[in-house]
Amino acid sequence: MPTKGPSMRYGNTNGAHHRGEATQNINYQWAKDFLGTNSKSHFRDHGVEMGFKNEKEYVASGIHFANDIDRKHYKSVINYKGETYKYDPGSKRLVVVTKNGYIRTYYSTKGSGGFYYYPKKGQKVWIKV
Repeated sequence: MPTKGPSMRYGNTNGAHHRGEATQNINYQWAKDFLGTNSKSHFRDHGVEMGFKNEKEYVASGIHFANDIDRKHYKSVINYKGETYKYDPGSKRLVVVTKNGYIRTYYSTKGSGGFYYYPKKGQKVWIKV
């Protein structure tokens, strides 16, 4: 499910001079879709707990969430693979977008208190939310 153009989108919290600019760490301007067949398994794992009735709603919400994030209201970090972790402190939602612009996962961190991310290979960091 592709989205419209890159207007007012950004791929990176640090290093980009304006929203919508690809950087050395990422090659996308906006998220395109879920990676491979991840949407089916992730909908089963996370979709119902997030209140979605079907996979189509879950996928559309994930893409919209990944593309609507701005630096002023949301948090974002990039791991050693170039995957961007985009987090909303208000709703406790997290999306992980690959270096090529595909969503790897989308879920709610409510109840977990945070999420792990990997700034360097073999280094696991807990991000408390």
